[in-house]
Amino acid sequence: MARRHFLAIPTALAVAVATASAQTQDPGKATAAAPRTDYALTNVRIVVSPGKVIEKGTVLTRDGRIAAVGATVQIPAGVTQMDLTGHTVYAGLIDAATSIGLPSPSRALPATANAAAGPAAGRGGGGGAGGRGVPLGRGATPAAPVVLPEIDAGAEAADMFAPTDDQLKAFRAGGVTTVGLVFDGGLFPGRVGAALTGTRGGAPLALRAAAGQDVAFGTKRGGVYPGTGIGAVAYIRQAFLDAQYEARLDKAFKAGIPGARPSNDPMRRAMMPAATNEMSSWFVASTERQIVRVGEIAKELGLKGPVVVGSQEGWRVIANLKAAGATAVVSLQWPSADSITGREFLAVGSGKTGTAPAATAAETKEVHGNAAALAKAGIPVALASYGGESGLTFRDRIRMTIEAGMSPDDALRASTVTPAAVLGVSAAVGTIEVGKLANFVIVSGNDLFAATNPIKHVFIEGRIY
Repeated sequence: MARRHFLAIPTALAVAVATASAQTQDPGKATAAAPRTDYALTNVRIVVSPGKVIEKGTVLTRDGRIAAVGATVQIPAGVTQMDLTGHTVYAGLIDAATSIGLPSPSRALPATANAAAGPAAGRGGGGGAGGRGVPLGRGATPAAPVVLPEIDAGAEAADMFAPTDDQLKAFRAGGVTTVGLVFDGGLFPGRVGAALTGTRGGAPLALRAAAGQDVAFGTKRGGVYPGTGIGAVAYIRQAFLDAQYEARLDKAFKAGIPGARPSNDPMRRAMMPAATNEMSSWFVASTERQIVRVGEIAKELGLKGPVVVGSQEGWRVIANLKAAGATAVVSLQWPSADSITGREFLAVGSGKTGTAPAATAAETKEVHGNAAALAKAGIPVALASYGGESGLTFRDRIRMTIEAGMSPDDALRASTVTPAAVLGVSAAVGTIEVGKLANFVIVSGNDLFAATNPIKHVFIEGRIY
């Protein structure tokens, strides 16, 4: 059978070379303690948001934020002016999901933890999906609970984000100024976050923690339950049910109802916000079967507006995504058209023999046109690099998505406005508006995604790269 190339495969970053440059010096070589300079970008075409354009105007920055934007802006003294005639400024691109710079949920446990815990199962607490603690002899000192990374639901991706300088340069080379952080693998490996790909004055990269609960159809190490795909589905359902029950107990306890006492299991506590829709649930699901299961779980458990990360066969299950009210975070790391669900059946199903013929150009375009089909169907789409290694930048992949049928406005929306909304950072990024962070991408000409229009400058928090 043809080999599948979906998001379960461990990922790595394709390192590109940063292209940004300044007027008389290379600001990309500025140190973390670079002086805070305010800028006036003048005579520039401004794409405020998809479909909203100022043909010639000025963008003024102050202390890393947008101070003014418009056709006529008064420029105060002491501001560095950049005449950008013939250029266009866009809001910095947002890669809605990446695992770059995050530890793997399948990473090895410390040797001391292994020795102390024996067959580790998760955070302490009793029964259910939360795992079990370590039996203690009489008078023994309690050992620190062993937390399996694959079920550490309370771990914050924003706190654990530790990219290299080269990885940050590679993001910026593709115009990416903000990233959504989603762990690669596990079951409940932590919480989704958001971060910047550069800062001023050595400030932290983290932009937002607890943007969503990361859920994946993985397995637990050591051959223990769940060790199969269907076991993972049952485990996920039980974890949400346990957390919902914990939330009811917690509410009753706070109301003083006799006999009501929450278990205070760490796993259940960590899961409560997602289980009660205080936090969105981000399911990593790429194949048709996985996406259908997300819809079924969401319906059964009353999960509102799930986010489906990957969605690589989303065009095959548009009705399911719509019924779930889902947002599709579409990976631009496309699978091979030969591996799409159902192709093998065409050749070997129903008693036939042989192998499926190689995918046609039309079938490959259908795979690449996934995001376009979802957007045309009215499903909110955010674009992401999640799920594979590629020598192409994020902007290159978006260009190919446009060539496969997505409109430029939809592509811009899916790489700015929608990811900002689903990550809960719309007040800070996604459009060029007063008060937001001065995160920009500046290109020659008037088309951000044209191969002939190089990225001239990238701004993050008002710092030029």
